[in-house]
Amino acid sequence: MLKERTPQEVYNSLSRDGAYEESGCDLDEIIKIKTMTLQDYEYGRILRKTSDQNWRVIFNINYDVVRELCDVLMRFKKQKSSNHQGVFAFIVINFPDLDLEWKFFETLRTIRNNNKYRGTDISKETWKHVELQIDLCIKAIKEAIEKKLKSLS
Repeated sequence: MLKERTPQEVYNSLSRDGAYEESGCDLDEIIKIKTMTLQDYEYGRILRKTSDQNWRVIFNINYDVVRELCDVLMRFKKQKSSNHQGVFAFIVINFPDLDLEWKFFETLRTIRNNNKYRGTDISKETWKHVELQIDLCIKAIKEAIEKKLKSLS
C-alpha cells in the first residue's frame, strides 16, 4: 500500500515535475467559468431529487464542480494544473483560511478514480457519505471566489 502523502509533499513533487503552470487572472473568464460551474451544481442538486437517481452521475457532477471551482480559485494566484491531486494540494496549502480537509479531497479523488479507471460504481451509500461535506466545500470555495472578485472589482 502506498504511503499517504501530505498536501505539501504532493505540491513539492508536482512543482518539481512542472505540473503547475502560470495562468492569467482574466476576471471575465473567471466569472463565466464560475457561473457555468454553479449552473452544473444546481442541475446536480435537481438530479438528487429525481425518482430514479444515478448516484455515479450525481457524484461526478459534484466532483467536477469542486475541482473546477478550485481551478478558478487557483487563477487568483495565477496558477493552474491539470493534475487533480495537485489542484487540491494547492488549494489546501494556499487557502488555509478555508479550512478544507486534505483527507476529504483525497477521498473524493479516490472515489472518482476508482470509478473512472477501475469501473467501480458509485452507490447511494458512497454518495450519502460525502454529500454534506461536498455541499459545504462548494459553498466555502464559491464564497472565497466571490470575495476575491469583489476585492478586485
